Amino acid sequence: MIGLLLVSHSAGLAAATEILVRQMAGAALPLHCAAGAGEDGSALGTDASLILARMEALQDCEAIVVLMDIGSAILSTELARDMATEALQAKIHLSPAPFVEGALAAGVAAAAGLPLARVLAEAAAGLTQKQSGLGPAPAPAALEQPPTVMREAVIADPHGLHLRPAAAFVQRAAGFAAEINLRHGKRTARGDSLMALVALGAGGGALVIIEASGRQAEAAATALAALLETPLAAAPQAPASPSTPGSPAPISPGQAAGILFVAERHRPAIPSHPAPDRDAARRRLDAAIATAASGLGGTDILQAQAALLTDPAIAQAAHRHIAQDGLNEFAAWHQAIEAAAAIYAGLENPYLRERARDVREVGELVQRQLRGATAAPAIEWPAEPIIVLIDELTAAEAAGLPPQVLGVLDRGGSASSHAAILLRAAGIPALGSVTLDPIPARIAFDGATGAIHTDPDDAVMKAMGTRPVIEAGAPAVMLTDGSMLEFWANVSSPRDATAAHQAGAYGIGLARTEILFLERHDEPGIDEQAARIAAMIAPFAGRPVVVRALDAGADKPVPFLGLARESNPALGVRGIRALLRRPAFFAAHLRAILRAGAGHDLRIMIPMVTGPGEMQETRSILADICQEWGLPPPPLGAMIEVPAAAIRLRDLAPACDFISIGTNDLTQYVLAAERGNQALSDFADAAHPAILDLCAGIVAQAGAIPVSVCGEAAGEPRTAELLVAAGIRRLSMGAARLPDIRARFSARPMGD
Repeated sequence: MIGLLLVSHSAGLAAATEILVRQMAGAALPLHCAAGAGEDGSALGTDASLILARMEALQDCEAIVVLMDIGSAILSTELARDMATEALQAKIHLSPAPFVEGALAAGVAAAAGLPLARVLAEAAAGLTQKQSGLGPAPAPAALEQPPTVMREAVIADPHGLHLRPAAAFVQRAAGFAAEINLRHGKRTARGDSLMALVALGAGGGALVIIEASGRQAEAAATALAALLETPLAAAPQAPASPSTPGSPAPISPGQAAGILFVAERHRPAIPSHPAPDRDAARRRLDAAIATAASGLGGTDILQAQAALLTDPAIAQAAHRHIAQDGLNEFAAWHQAIEAAAAIYAGLENPYLRERARDVREVGELVQRQLRGATAAPAIEWPAEPIIVLIDELTAAEAAGLPPQVLGVLDRGGSASSHAAILLRAAGIPALGSVTLDPIPARIAFDGATGAIHTDPDDAVMKAMGTRPVIEAGAPAVMLTDGSMLEFWANVSSPRDATAAHQAGAYGIGLARTEILFLERHDEPGIDEQAARIAAMIAPFAGRPVVVRALDAGADKPVPFLGLARESNPALGVRGIRALLRRPAFFAAHLRAILRAGAGHDLRIMIPMVTGPGEMQETRSILADICQEWGLPPPPLGAMIEVPAAAIRLRDLAPACDFISIGTNDLTQYVLAAERGNQALSDFADAAHPAILDLCAGIVAQAGAIPVSVCGEAAGEPRTAELLVAAGIRRLSMGAARLPDIRARFSARPMGD
């Protein structure tokens, strides 16, 4: 027999319709309702996971005819059908018939044993009798409907709409007073559901349509289209070396050697007893979810996992298992997580399929909270340096590895996992698909080639366990003209700053604050900014430190600033232009820098300056903060990247305490050659005569104001010599370049 499914926003409407249908068609008709929202179904709304469950309850029928009322009932039903197995999808038929009349007609036809085509036709004709009896109704006056705005977007991320961009979409959508859906092909997803968005299966380059209605529909659609068409910041790439099937897979390059530690996790069985108090079980689950989510942060990957925890589709499914099935909070959450993971595992895109692991990872974090444990998995790490062997390292574990972990061998794992991305970012060598039998006492391996040496001799241990050491040297050398040439460092992380300090840098010539917040969709508060900047510059306590204000835009996306999409972002709203358009954030950012700079010889540098007005406005904001806090204003400098600022430095200099030349951007602007365009790589030359002439002109116009170079050119030996010849006396570069550049000028001092 053909079965019927009634999908409605209202549980009461669906129940009443079912009574009518059964009075007409009889009790034997296979009929189910999927209506309402919330754990007990009392709220108005629809739930795709509930609809799917009711479809599965009718899977033994020869066909399933679905009647829906309005709006999201249709969208949720389409999503539920897309989540069903192929065999079940083939049986599901969505009827456009009116809800009550169509259900009555279809029920009678199905109970009579009519074929599917007749059942669908009878449902579609459900209004015929009423229309013929009443005649056409007079046309009512047009009602003003909330506008629906539609925007097309092409998914920029090569992996498609996976966990991180979907989480970014949900977070951005939540900031608008609008109802938002996303369409891909025939599928539609709610804009507030991470699971539904990923289940669309939209790959890289896919065309999607944003539908927004409500007061801020226009702004929401525009911002979300720009978000989808802006690629995420590039994650550290996996080693290029291919692996042979069955052999260890390169995950993170580098060599490591040490004692092997086999990590074991304690994961008790899921309790099966029913919930004695369903309301209390739901409250305990909600508290565990909130606590687990609050423990995830610091990177966009972990924030995306936190977004999974607050996905309404998962939480509502767990609530329903408690309220309707009587499951305890452990079992309810487990079932909801496994159902969500199954959606990922069933996707065609292999990258998206692997995200099922992320779902199970966050599921385990909540289980640990329910058991009263900390959010981080309980692994007892030994104190001595180790190589760890582990099953499926999670992203949270990768982010929290203690410093004694020299390398990671994963029995599972892959180069595309979020844990792998974090390992590469941290510079920790790693291999996946590792099988060790028997387990050796010590081990050495190469994360780039996949080579493993079990119980190696001392020579191999020493060779593969030794890491390069940067030798310290003098922070400055005297040139033949009697002037001092200072060697400063560019840093983007605490690790960079430690290496620069060990190499004997004079100070930090460029601390890149934006690197700490790339791809952040939630605005960091003053406390978080100050803590992260302070950690980055900590090795240089008491030394001169130049902290660059957030240089957002172009190739450094910082989504929480809400910058609009631009056709040429390199020439758009970036650097100080963006900061001055966000005065509240800019003031908070300056407060964070001042707080982080306590105990240092702090200087603040402003990026992308064009003229004195930008410096004067910044100095005014800074002066107000310093007056409020009773602090003397720190030196304020300009980063010279815009040709106009270089040519007319005489106008800008009076507003500056120091000058720093950013040769990377200055070169691309002067030579009209985009930095990232490989076809124009021959023009990426800071030693071009035009650039050197500008640098010499900057030094001449600056007079007594100190001038430094903080672009990559400062670390290139031949270019560095030409910059010094142009009058530069401060060179700031990566720590690894400091020894070579210092040695070059120590052996051949210049200046005359």
